[in-house]
Amino acid sequence: MTEALKLQNQDDPLVKARKRQIFLAACRVLARKSFHQATVKEMALEAGLAAGSIYVYLQSKDDILLLLAESMIAELLEALPALRAQSKGDPRRELLAIMRASLDVIDRYREAFAVLNHEVRYLARRPQYRAALNQITSGYKGALADVLERGRAMGVIRFESIPTVVEAIHMLYSGWAGCLLGTTDKETYWREIAALVEGRLFAPAAGRTADNGRR
Repeated sequence: MTEALKLQNQDDPLVKARKRQIFLAACRVLARKSFHQATVKEMALEAGLAAGSIYVYLQSKDDILLLLAESMIAELLEALPALRAQSKGDPRRELLAIMRASLDVIDRYREAFAVLNHEVRYLARRPQYRAALNQITSGYKGALADVLERGRAMGVIRFESIPTVVEAIHMLYSGWAGCLLGTTDKETYWREIAALVEGRLFAPAAGRTADNGRR
């Protein structure tokens, strides 16, 4: 992460609570105006903080983008153990459950995610932010890779390249926020992308075990 975020003890309950407070405030501000129109001071006041105190947690306005990514992915990662348990050992159901949970997080913070989706290309051109983004997304992408590898080992999921298929799956639901936000019903979109994944990645097997994960 950038230096300002590195200095914080990420496991400190107060730090976690304050970052969550700033994240939710940023989401509310970004629901009203663009990232470039919004100011750090406005986000601080929305969070109920003194304007200068936000810099205890952020080094610059661009760190807000990292905080958005970190917070959304953390919310998804917290759900993964329960999703795995509910899949009852079927990696196809688990993969669909992770996809659905990811889409739900995007929908929950749709305006903020749309900002992040648009601005991430700008951040990725800067080495210090590119490294931070890779660190933030590593757990999420690792979880996708893990379930895909388990599915391949069991002979129920088929693909050629882990990096390629992980990126393709991510693009399926991030594309909804980036290109179709506000014009496409989430449930309709979910049925389409789930069917694409089932048709392309799932090997034929007895029954329709994966169907439950799509509902």
